[in-house]
Amino acid sequence: MKALVIIPSTLRGGVEEYVLRVTSGAVKAGWDVHVALPNAPDVQALINDFQQNGVDYHPLTIAETIYRKKLAWFRRYLPQFIKTIALLKRLQPDVVQIVLPHPENCLGSILACAFLQVPTVVRFGLVASQWSFDSLRLKLYRWARSRHQQWVTISQNNRELVSRSFEMPQQDIVCIYNGASVVVPDRTPQEIEATRNTVLQELGLSPNSILALTVGRLEGQKGYTDLIPAIPHIVKEFPTVQFIWVGDGKDRPKLTNLVKEYGIEANVLFLGYRSDVPKLLEIADLFVFPTHFEGGQSSAIAEAMAYGLPIVTSNASGIPEVIDHGVHGLLFRTGDSCDLLETLRWTLRHPEQMQQMAHNAQVRSHDFSEAKMVQNMLDLWHKMSDRSTEAI
Repeated sequence: MKALVIIPSTLRGGVEEYVLRVTSGAVKAGWDVHVALPNAPDVQALINDFQQNGVDYHPLTIAETIYRKKLAWFRRYLPQFIKTIALLKRLQPDVVQIVLPHPENCLGSILACAFLQVPTVVRFGLVASQWSFDSLRLKLYRWARSRHQQWVTISQNNRELVSRSFEMPQQDIVCIYNGASVVVPDRTPQEIEATRNTVLQELGLSPNSILALTVGRLEGQKGYTDLIPAIPHIVKEFPTVQFIWVGDGKDRPKLTNLVKEYGIEANVLFLGYRSDVPKLLEIADLFVFPTHFEGGQSSAIAEAMAYGLPIVTSNASGIPEVIDHGVHGLLFRTGDSCDLLETLRWTLRHPEQMQQMAHNAQVRSHDFSEAKMVQNMLDLWHKMSDRSTEAI
């Protein structure tokens, strides 16, 4: 069976890593897998990774271009349509998956697959809010869905937003959760303690430090500005707490200045990009995730769950579908610094209860594995490639 996966990406991020994992898994399952995306400088390493994993690469110039005039989206997507038609006729795939970084992407490719009636899975990534489309576009999407297409979201929250945005029934949308590939090493407590001591020395922290870890881009979406006002109150009551931030981004100068303004430089460490995140997850005492929105359930949360870390996170997007409040971790109201502060206080005052929640989360993490995600998608590919007229 031959599958073609189409993405409009010119940068490498979470969506692109998802495609790499699914296509690599499909190759291992015996599929003849092809991927098409723009031949841009920042995805050359990604293209190499596809090829090294047995996925055939095809350049497809479908990167998004912005036009500001009325109906300019027609000019935006017509080249996509023509180029996708040519590729489909050349490859003759049994099934196509189109992966959308944003809901408005790839209309030309969606219409091309519908025009040729190629069985197609359209998978939505980040859907942070409801989108608004004009009546013509909605009619085009409705027509495309009627010609052997199945639309897929990565959380029930996204499913509801896609349903409202495209004015379609929720039951017509399949939800396949993202899965994390996390292999937790089998290490003794003594080995973990030795690693912890080494890291504490590297970071210049005392042995009795309480490590509150956050992993994510330093950008507005991740909610760091909600966390900063809470930190002075936390360290006043718990002076050994150290907030460890792993990741980089355009807001780093702004966040650094805010930390200085609040006088908490001694309790916040900006580590930037790290290749040893698993080691930090292994030795941390708490995982804090104040995000404002996610595409589905966060891979960062999935990794923290797998490592058995107590978790404090916002109730944004599809996170409550993964973390039951008081069972697998604690949720606070998205964007609410006061609620975040009180949640952190409760967490630090009740370590035994948090450890039980962490254990529950570790058990639950098995439901969100990469293997399960890939298998669910491949099952859908098989159903689509059957070309039967029965509903999926």
